[in-house]
Amino acid sequence: MWFNLLRLWTGPLPHEELFPDRKINPLLHWFIHPLKRRIAKYYLLFLQKIFGLKVIAVTGSTGKTTTVNLLNSVLSLVGNTVKTLDSTTTTYNLPTTILRCSPSTKYLILEMGVEYPGDMDFYCWLVKPDIGLFLNISTVHAEFLGSLENIRAEKSKLLRYSKIGLTASDFPKVISSQITPDLTTKIKLGQLEINLSLLGSHYSLNAAAVVAVTTRLKIPVTYLRDGLESLLPPLHRFNPVQLKSGRLLIDDSYNSNPVSAAASLETLQEIAAVTGKTPVLIFSQMNELGQYEKSEHQKIGLEIKKSGIRNLFCIGPATKYTIDSAGFGKFFHTQEKLLAALNKLIICNLDFVILVKGSRSWHLENLIREIVSSEQ
Repeated sequence: MWFNLLRLWTGPLPHEELFPDRKINPLLHWFIHPLKRRIAKYYLLFLQKIFGLKVIAVTGSTGKTTTVNLLNSVLSLVGNTVKTLDSTTTTYNLPTTILRCSPSTKYLILEMGVEYPGDMDFYCWLVKPDIGLFLNISTVHAEFLGSLENIRAEKSKLLRYSKIGLTASDFPKVISSQITPDLTTKIKLGQLEINLSLLGSHYSLNAAAVVAVTTRLKIPVTYLRDGLESLLPPLHRFNPVQLKSGRLLIDDSYNSNPVSAAASLETLQEIAAVTGKTPVLIFSQMNELGQYEKSEHQKIGLEIKKSGIRNLFCIGPATKYTIDSAGFGKFFHTQEKLLAALNKLIICNLDFVILVKGSRSWHLENLIREIVSSEQ
């Protein structure tokens, strides 16, 4: 009973958030944050009821941040728009984002990343979305949610809590998607043709999701095209860096999971084909996969084996499964040793496209900095 009474104050937080293993500040955890949540909850209801604020919530295993940024790029052209900050834990991000709104805010875009059972119940206790967008499902966060079925069940709760729920079946059909020689992505969605500055055919899903949302909001197509095409890639998310030597470096070191890794691999092959450069893949371990850790790293290895990629550099213990599955590749315990081996490879050939794919916890941005500085 005391546990239920506690949740009356904190909101329906998952057990892991109520009693975290990490060291906490009791004043913040038990007083400031719960009070902030309640203020945000009722303030948002006030803005929705009185000022007609529209709330769009986005969940899924991959592509959430990109979709939020694309939506923000479009909706900001129509009216005052607020979105969640990147790289912030959702539990704390949502109340802070809500309190950044004002009566003049027309659209609020919220990224809802799920990690524990009960996360979505808490998010939608705090927020009642006008549109809930469910992008996709994969084994990301299986470490805490367990199975793929549990992940699907938790994320799909958003559709029940939202006035309008949208899934991939509601998105417009992707007619074509290809990388151009000037390193943009040309996409045709039904009758709409756009050139994204984001690099990769997998971004067609994100663009299609934005079209589905803006159609429900009755946004004119002019704003849609201008907003989609004006968004530049965020830092460390498939950023192309043209090196002085003529080599091309692709910085995708922000995050890694089975879906994004497979998409990045496919994009690397496409870029190599368009530019005529030899592909090199630097790949770090994918985290939080739980029971799927071995099998997912093996799957990436099989994809590499089928591809035209023959230069593979790996870091992180689980990537040994990737190397075994691919049948080739080099494993490194440190970035310094990886960089030394990479320099030995590329010194003989200027015509490489190098993809650095990893999660923030492996800090491959440091490796990228070293690669760039070595060509100064």
